[in-house]
Amino acid sequence: MKTLILVGGGHAHLHCLAELTTTHTTNWQVVLISPSPFQYYSGMFSGYTEGAYTLDDIRIDLPKLCEKIGVTFAEDSIQMIDADAKKITGVTGVVYPYDLVSFDIGSRTDMPETVQKYASSIKPNFRFPEELVRSRDSAHPVIVGGGASGVELAFSILSWRKKHNLPANVALFSSTPLLSTLGDLASKKIEAIARQKALPFTSNVSVDTIDNVTVTTSHKKTYPQSAVLWLTGPKSAALFERSGLSTDTDGFLLVNEKLQSLQHAAIFGAGDCITIDQYPALAKNGVYAVRQGPILWENLKKSLSKGELVRFTPQKRFVSILSTGDGEAFLSYGNHLFHGKWPWKIKQYIDKKFMKRFKTIYE
Repeated sequence: MKTLILVGGGHAHLHCLAELTTTHTTNWQVVLISPSPFQYYSGMFSGYTEGAYTLDDIRIDLPKLCEKIGVTFAEDSIQMIDADAKKITGVTGVVYPYDLVSFDIGSRTDMPETVQKYASSIKPNFRFPEELVRSRDSAHPVIVGGGASGVELAFSILSWRKKHNLPANVALFSSTPLLSTLGDLASKKIEAIARQKALPFTSNVSVDTIDNVTVTTSHKKTYPQSAVLWLTGPKSAALFERSGLSTDTDGFLLVNEKLQSLQHAAIFGAGDCITIDQYPALAKNGVYAVRQGPILWENLKKSLSKGELVRFTPQKRFVSILSTGDGEAFLSYGNHLFHGKWPWKIKQYIDKKFMKRFKTIYE
């Protein structure tokens, strides 16, 4: 019997697990390896932050899911890949042989060593609840990073603090205009919304140093801090380079359009932990990870049955909906920008539908 190992419970692997409810695998077995029994859905982090969701609303119980669909679950973190021997080794010391392995382990936060003593990250995502609550409840929370995560959590923390009659001592710092990857119009719109909601932010500035009680920016200004969330760009886990696999210059697993390793046909990957050689500048976000799920599943099945693999073609544009707190959200699609109550309702519908697909399997 052949063995398929899924390392990580990210968006694409969740799709594969859901497909197993209707797929009969008499000649191969599936193992899911994850460092946490829960997979947290990042799309609902902002809603949890401002109190719209409970902890259970935003997470999937991986052992229960696996039990229902006949998949073996192992709580472990992979530290080494022996591609030639087709074995992976966990931090527990357990060696897992495979016929086919896929990685969907997300990314880490690109945090300078000089600030690591005083700043924290929400990646891997099972760290999110603890780090969020610690920051949200503190006297002077600081968020570093003007991308989607930083903007959403800054708005959500501000909203929560207002509801609980706490001072709006939230500071957001970004080295670029806020949401710069969505274009100038989106940046100007979200910064106008931030001013309207009285969210203190400083764009086009970097944080140079942090100590126990302050952060100092590249403008040589000092601000108070009681907890710093560092939410800047993605960084690869060291696993792939350490194991001698083909990676891009930043250490992300290099795959082809079929989501297959350039070196080893038995290794696949999806989500933020990979770079597709034909699309090296493709953003690492949940939208592409979700859309890679069906392609990955087809190719894993076909690899086990010697079928012809299919290609992943990323869409050129996609809808982005970011919470801005107080039951409102910011929707962007190209140059079409909307803010208010109905984008938040759309976001809630999409996120709840995504979670329901998996939770109904075991609840």
